[in-house]
Parts: sequence; C-alpha cells; structure tokens
Amino acid sequence: MAANVIIKTDERRRDEAAILKSFNGGARANTTAQNREYAEEINARMGEIKRKVGMRR
Repeated sequence: MAANVIIKTDERRRDEAAILKSFNGGARANTTAQNREYAEEINARMGEIKRKVGMRR
C-alpha cells in the first residue's frame, strides 16, 4: 500500500504557521493536528483566490 506524501515548501510552512498564529493557535476544542489541517486548507484556498485575482504569491 503506497502512502500519499506531501512535501511542503518553507514558504508554505511559514504561511500556515502565520495563519495559526493569527487564530491564536486554533480552536481549543480541536486537536493540534486538526488545527494544522484547517490552516493548511485556509492557505490552499487563499492561494486559489490569489491566483484568480492575479496576485503573486
């Protein structure tokens, strides 16, 4: 069984850390892993929006 591996760039890690910091680490009811996953999703959606409006990353 093959595992899906995501290799993150330093910029992507930095962006996700900034998102978590802006939300004070995320919701206390969530686990750390859940909050990191939510930050990853927010970062991905923001990247899509930036591409659509022509902003550079």
